[in-house]
Parts: sequence; C-alpha cells; structure tokens
Amino acid sequence: MPYSSFREEELFLRIKWFIRLRWIFLIGLIFTVVLADKVFKVALPITSILLVGLGVFIYNFAFYFFHAFLRKSSEEGIGTVRFEANLQISLDLLSMTLLIHFSGGVENPFIFFYLFHAIIGSILLSRAEVYLQGLLAVVLFSAFVALEYFGVIPHYHLVKFFPGDSQGNWLYVGVVCLVLTATLFTTIFMSSTIVQGLRVREKELFETRGILQKKSEDLAEANLKLLEKQKQLVQSEKLASLGQLVSGIAHEINNPVQFILGNIHIFKEAFEGIFPILDEYAVSHPDLTLARLKYFFFREHLPVLLNDIAKGAERIRNIIADLKTFARRDEGRLDEEVDLNEVARICQRLLYNKIKRLKVEEDLDPNLARVQGSPIKLEQVVMGTLINAAEALADRPEGAIRIITRNEDGGKSVRIAISDNGPGITEEVKRKIFDPFFTTKQRSGGTGLGLSITYGIIEEHHGRIEVESDPAQGTTFTYHLPAKGQPGE
Repeated sequence: MPYSSFREEELFLRIKWFIRLRWIFLIGLIFTVVLADKVFKVALPITSILLVGLGVFIYNFAFYFFHAFLRKSSEEGIGTVRFEANLQISLDLLSMTLLIHFSGGVENPFIFFYLFHAIIGSILLSRAEVYLQGLLAVVLFSAFVALEYFGVIPHYHLVKFFPGDSQGNWLYVGVVCLVLTATLFTTIFMSSTIVQGLRVREKELFETRGILQKKSEDLAEANLKLLEKQKQLVQSEKLASLGQLVSGIAHEINNPVQFILGNIHIFKEAFEGIFPILDEYAVSHPDLTLARLKYFFFREHLPVLLNDIAKGAERIRNIIADLKTFARRDEGRLDEEVDLNEVARICQRLLYNKIKRLKVEEDLDPNLARVQGSPIKLEQVVMGTLINAAEALADRPEGAIRIITRNEDGGKSVRIAISDNGPGITEEVKRKIFDPFFTTKQRSGGTGLGLSITYGIIEEHHGRIEVESDPAQGTTFTYHLPAKGQPGE
C-alpha cells in the first residue's frame, strides 16, 4: 500500500474518532449547563445554549450516519476526506464561538478551548489548513466580541464571576483577543511542527517497512527457489547414481548377451550340418526322438526356436544400448544434434513394460529437422510425458497414446506432440502444473518437480510448451523447439 493511501486511511479513522469525541463534548456541555444553573446559580440563556448543543448534535449525527452507513472506507481520496475534516472543525469553531457568546463572551474562562481544536487540526490537517482554521477562530471570536462591545448583539455578563462588566473595558477586551490570538497561533506552530516531524518519520518508517517487506518477500522467493534447486540437485544426484548403477549392470548383462548372439550362429550352422545325417537315420528309425519330441516335429520347429532366441537376445542388446545412452552423465552441454524421432523411439523402448497394454500410435515425420541441445534432457522430457500419459490411462481399458512430430515454419522449428485419451486436466490444475512442488500424486509419491523440470528444460532449449486438455478427449502436450541453426523463441 503506498504512503498516500496509508495517510488517507489514517485521516479517515481519526475523523471517526473526532465524531466520538464530540458525543463526549455534548454530554459535558449538558453537565456544565446544569452545574452553572443549579449549583453556581449563574444566569445564562439556557435555551440558546441548548439550541446550539442541538445543532452540534444534528450535524454530528449526520457525520456519524454518513460514516456508519454510507461510507465504509476512504475510497474518495485524501482530498475529500480532508475537506470533511475542515468542514467539521469549522462547524465546531462556529458552535464554540456561539456557546462562548451565550456564556459570557470575553469573560468566559473556556475561551482557550480553541486551543484543543488547534491541536486536533494539527493532527488531522496540513499546516496551511491549520493556520486557516486558527485565523477563522480568531475572526469569529473577535467579530462576536466587537459586536458585543458596540452593542449590536447582547452581552451575557457572568455576574457571579465578574463583579464589573469587563465587556465595556476596551483595554481588557483587546488584551484578551491579543493573548488568545498569540496563544492560538503559537500552539498551532508548535503542534504542527511536532506533527510534521512525526509525519516525516512516519513516512520514513513506512518506506523502510516497505523495503523490508520487499526484501522479506525476495528472501522467501529465493528460499523457495533454493529449496527447489536443492530437491532438483538431490534428484539429479539420485539419477546420476542410478545411471552409474544401470550403466554397470548393463555392461555386465551385455557380455553374456554377446555370447548368446555369437554362439547362436554356431548352433545354426552346426544343425544345418547335422540334420542331413539325422534325416537319413530317422528314415530307418521312425521312433527317433530328440528332447522328448518326435524328430521331424523337432526338426521343423528348431529353426524357429533359434530365431526367437536370437531376436530376444537382440532385443536385450538394444534395451541395454538405450539404457546406457539414457544413463550417461549429463554434462550440461546443449550443442549436440538431436533427432526427436529417435528420442521418441528410445523412450518407447525403455518404457515398453509400462505402455505395452496401451495402444501407441506413431506419426513421425521422416524428414524431421534436427534440433540442437541435450539428447539426455530431451529424452527426460519425452519420457516424463509418456509416463504421465500412461498413468492417466491406468484405469482405461482402451487407453491410447499418440506421438506426432512435424516441421514448422518452413523447417525453422519442429514440434513433438504427445496425446492421450485420458480424463484430461481441469483448468485449475492446468494453471499450476508447471509450479514447483505442485502434484496431484501425493499418495503415489509424486514430488511435483517433473513438469517443473520439463518446463525448465524446454525453456533452456529456447522452446515453448502448449497444453491442451478436454475431459472428453484427453490431454496433449506439444513441445516447440527451434531447428538446428535457428534462433529460439
């Protein structure tokens, strides 16, 4: 909140306090009139005084009603609020002058109550406005005293307190007016100077508080980013350790697989040489069995078995190669040439067990332009998206995933889109999916970092992400990346 708005609200609250203070004044006025009339037996125009009090009651009630029911805050601006403050003080000065007139004029010991309004004005108004209110008080008081002195209006003499009529003594009247004026403006000067100094310090404190609040918010944001980076670092270290473990296991598995692939060809050649001899022997021995199978059935199916073994071993070798590729250490380089079609194929092979029950459709552009970046990071993006799609289709018997790659803008950029026919994403979730630590999978151990990391990777590659979701059709994540040699978005 700016300091000006703070001052408006402060002035607004003090005006309401001033209204409450006026109720106390009216009670004190009634008590004073009763005391003067019944105890001190002072002859006063009670009716006139009470009429002035009624006028104060009416305009104070009007201000109270306005604040209580018509205005709830200082939305009109500080100019309107200060105008109201000036109006209230002016009405009070006029009412006080009338009350002083009806209760002795210059003989009234309460004439210095003008000082209270000078102090209150210094709190509510600017220095210039306070001086104008002080001038108004002096003019009103002097005008009534002069009118009483020249007999234009009656003077109500306080007989009990002043044996002689002081109103007819021009020297006494002049001294009272002069002392009141000097005291009033001295009070205004002192109180407004103190208040202005306090306002300067208040403004400095307000600005300092704003700076501290901004620094606190920046610190909280920095702590949040630090926590995010820390979790990402922990995750990266886990992945790095897992990568080393996978790489070592893959190497150990690869050796016996190579033995299988190498020896299977020897078996094929050996059986090709043995079969003619066995065929001749089986003619004279029709009951010949091998591996508890009739010979001719065995001879027919053995090549199929050997081919299946070779294909299985070949598949293991490909999976190991993909694992070694995926698990290799990321050095943060973004200068490699990446084929997004190959990235999609590798991720499908690695996630075969997770997506095998789903229908996976490929629509890959054979002439897809290459992109420049990190194949490891882009594989992480595609793999994470495929995992999310598979998990969204966990309860769907006819779940389907579609992967599309295309060139865009005449080959200046490429896109890879991964769609599923799952339940879709709500608009509320859609607005938060890239926020760090936001997850809808708390029960299944989700960290809320997957899509946040994805967003960072795509941004690092100068790309952008589009998310389309419809509860009736599913969700599509589209990643747009600049082609190699093209500037990013």
